Amino acid sequence: MPEVHVGSPPKEWDSWEDHLVHFHHFKRISTEDYYSVKSPLFSCCNREWRLELCPGGDRSSPEGMVALFLQKCSGNEISAQFAFLIKNTRGKIVFEETTSPDYETFPNGEVRGWGDFVEYEELLDPSKKVLNNGTLTVEVRIKPHDKYCCANFIPKNEFAQNMMQSFMDETTADVIFEVKHDNDEADAQGDYDPSSPTAKNVLFYAHKIVLQFCAKGSSLASLCEGQDTSSSTTTPVVPISDIHPEIFHQMLQYVYGGEIAAAEWETRSKDFIDAADRYGVTNLKIEAEAWYVKHFEMTVENVIDTLLYADDARCFLLKEVCTKFILENVKEVIASDSFESITQSTSVMREILSLASMNKKKQGDGKKKGIEDLNKLSINELRAKLYDRGEEFDGPRETLIALLEPRTGEEFE
Repeated sequence: MPEVHVGSPPKEWDSWEDHLVHFHHFKRISTEDYYSVKSPLFSCCNREWRLELCPGGDRSSPEGMVALFLQKCSGNEISAQFAFLIKNTRGKIVFEETTSPDYETFPNGEVRGWGDFVEYEELLDPSKKVLNNGTLTVEVRIKPHDKYCCANFIPKNEFAQNMMQSFMDETTADVIFEVKHDNDEADAQGDYDPSSPTAKNVLFYAHKIVLQFCAKGSSLASLCEGQDTSSSTTTPVVPISDIHPEIFHQMLQYVYGGEIAAAEWETRSKDFIDAADRYGVTNLKIEAEAWYVKHFEMTVENVIDTLLYADDARCFLLKEVCTKFILENVKEVIASDSFESITQSTSVMREILSLASMNKKKQGDGKKKGIEDLNKLSINELRAKLYDRGEEFDGPRETLIALLEPRTGEEFE
């Protein structure tokens, strides 16, 4: 619907783009835990977006809270401020959340927003008058960072594109990975066809310098060490036999800056965790872990096995999520058949007791600064702080806290 403005809009929202997203028959949308409904795509800043509404909340939501998230679905990564507004039938803002003045980074597929946007009952309250003939309308406002806003044509930096063009380039490669192709395994996991689906082994052409810098410190890069090609006309071949070719292909492409499709993340995130853990590709592992946590349905029956898996694979976010679930469902978990197996793991029991202790501290006055404040942060929050500081951000809670602990003479942020 075209808009007509009389006078100048408030400077507060100057340079923001507005979009109205209508959720019709809001009361009919399921309020089951973690159930979500996604809007059709809409365009903003030359990218496609959509809104995700969880009337019953998501995994991070307190009881009775509605979760609301914004997801970027196309285009390059972007930093932007965004806001969600819900107005009543008279146009007055009733509920509002905004990231301003902070900017959020949006990689493809990931969501940003609030797990506690508004109480569900507040939306149904007739006195609030936010439902118009049963329709809930959310106004989405997005303001990209200045570096993404320019009326004049600016060509993209071609480094990432050129890097991807070098992926699997046989003419420039100085190392070859030969991945064993088990046809029976391939049939079980689906057809795989990077170039030749019937080949017994699959060859992947790579560049040592890319692996040394883009997968720095990984065992994948270390496989190329000692492979001297300066006095040979033959490109060295590194045999690989412990990973499916398709997963290796996706992992290597990720190292070169490629993106993994959302559908792949949703269905194969555990495969990516295992591969990234085995070959030390930290960023891939953490991103795969985040997707796994988002889409895995935790139950009393599977939480123990999942926690033991997370402990073995050093998935510290998944461990935290499992531990929280156990603490919220203690009686049911203790009564489960699999509980006995958890008591045999010292590290897992320590994690449960540590989180229980942390939850008790959160109930305090929160006035003290320093290490106690860090103890209250989640794994996600600790990782984000270390990432912003350019430091190592994968490890158990104790390690992350130690890295963030204020040094002598420093103030805690």
